[in-house]
Parts: sequence; C-alpha cells; structure tokens
Amino acid sequence: MSNGQILFLILGIIAVVIIALAVVLPELKKRGVNLDAILTQTQKAVETATTAMTLIKPFVADVKGVDVVDKILTTAAAGVGNAEQLYKIGELKGDERNKAAKQYVYDSLKLTGVEVTSDIERLVTGAVEASVNALGHAPAPEPTSTAEIGAAPATI
Repeated sequence: MSNGQILFLILGIIAVVIIALAVVLPELKKRGVNLDAILTQTQKAVETATTAMTLIKPFVADVKGVDVVDKILTTAAAGVGNAEQLYKIGELKGDERNKAAKQYVYDSLKLTGVEVTSDIERLVTGAVEASVNALGHAPAPEPTSTAEIGAAPATI
C-alpha cells in the first residue's frame, strides 16, 4: 500500500465517522436510543484510532496530508472546547460558536504555514461537527412560566 493510498484510507475513515456523527446519532436520539453508552464506546473507538494513527505515522511520515489531518482533528476539538467555554461565559452567542471553532482551526493552520483550500475547508467543517457531536449537547433551558412560553420576542 502506497503512502497516498494510506492517506485516502484515513480520510475515508474520517468521512465515515463524520457522517455517522452528523446524521445517524441525532436521528437515534430522536428515537429515544441511549446515546450515552454509544458515545462512550465511540470515545473508546476514537482513542483506539488515535493510537492506530500514532502507530501508522512513522510509516507515512513523508505524506504531508497526514500531519495536516492530524492537526485539523486536534485543533478542531480544542476550537470547539474553546468556543463552548466562550459561550458559557457570555463572550459568544450560540450561533457564533461554529464560526469561532472553525476560525480557531484556520488560525492554527495559518500559523503552521498550511494553505487553506476547499479540501481543507471540508475537513475542518467535518472535524468541527464531529467534535461538537462528541462534546454532546446541553438541553435547552425550559420556560419557567406560561408567560414565557407564549411571550412575543422583545423588539428594540
């Protein structure tokens, strides 16, 4: 197997994981499936994949893409965590978290001299979505009174 084939295999595995997290898991949650146990198993699988990637890296060290993919996955998880913390302390609005996490990855890639192409953008988008799903979702706060349930939004 050539280095290029190994790289495409790794990218294929990442794509399958992203699709599973982005499409299948939300549907299962809607149907009442216990996702906590599944996510625990998924976390173990990710840890195993990380170990496998660490073992494979020396054999594909000459393939630039492997380092870039590894950097994207690592910084996406950090960017999502950073954006979530900024949201919790009120520095970001809910709809700004995705953009902030992606910008974190792009800034990191820029610092290391990686040119952001459309392929890199797709990987960043997928890695951020996977990291968000791995992080889990906090339930939306429940309205505390009937006035809040039917109240019209405030206008300025």
